[in-house]
Amino acid sequence: MLAQTHPAWELIVGDNASSDDLAAIVARYADPRLRFHRWPATVPPADNFNRTASLCGFEWLVMLSADDRLGAGCLAGLAARIEEAAVTPPRIALALTACRRLDEQGRPAERRYYRSSPVNLIRDGRYDAAGWLRVIADPGALPWNIGSLAISREVLAEMGGFYRGEIGLSADVEMATRAAAYGDVLYLAEPLLDYTVRDDSMRRVDYERGWMRRDGGTTMGVALLSALAVHEDRRRVTEAERRHVLAQVARTHIQRTTQHRWMVDGAGRRGVIGDFLAACHYDPRTALAPASLARTAVACLAPARLIARLRRRFDGPVLTEG
Repeated sequence: MLAQTHPAWELIVGDNASSDDLAAIVARYADPRLRFHRWPATVPPADNFNRTASLCGFEWLVMLSADDRLGAGCLAGLAARIEEAAVTPPRIALALTACRRLDEQGRPAERRYYRSSPVNLIRDGRYDAAGWLRVIADPGALPWNIGSLAISREVLAEMGGFYRGEIGLSADVEMATRAAAYGDVLYLAEPLLDYTVRDDSMRRVDYERGWMRRDGGTTMGVALLSALAVHEDRRRVTEAERRHVLAQVARTHIQRTTQHRWMVDGAGRRGVIGDFLAACHYDPRTALAPASLARTAVACLAPARLIARLRRRFDGPVLTEG
């Protein structure tokens, strides 16, 4: 933050009643733009982000993670794009940039992060609600990260906060998709954030545990359905838009079929069949496509050790039982 070329910012540290002496760390920096607030009680991370956001006085908010790094021109780039677009209605709800994936030593870690997943390369530009919903629901991993996403404080207040804790691992995707129902989205394809890839991060551990939820949904699927419901409540969503989202929800269930066979919290062949039926429910065409049927067949018929071995070959180490 201290390296930003854009001078008009404040950094608020919301201490979630931790045992660390964060106040002493912040006090090392004699910059009036740094503000520290210790909350009296510990709450879930999503709630802490939401309550800390309420302390911000600026018009736009960016939620930072401790081990991610904004490029020196990140805030300046976001501010310039927002100011340029603001002259044309409707209002801008959020602006975000692409990011680089680096390991703890600062080396490229795209392969380590995305593994064998293709990347959904989003084009630079301005998106209306329908356009952004479609982009997020396109196949492929997303190239951005929450750390370089700026959201309008006015929109955030209307939305009721950053995160919906019940969404789980994909709460950031849900928030960024839901926000488009309140205004346009600006996407900067230039990577202005360095995201640190760690094997022990919350995201990686939760991913390795298979996105398992008590309600049976995938975390990305639940995020998309939640955001879709908000869009349908605030505007007219076409049947084509809805089908596009449901097709991606179906894909997440097909993707999870093999995970049931090698992840610690997988549900075995019963889980494979359950996810295939869920995919059929959301979008039969996607579920019955040759690639989906082939993946489901492998998940059902191949030995678990073979599935885990193939996964290791393409994606690296996995969490298995025994």
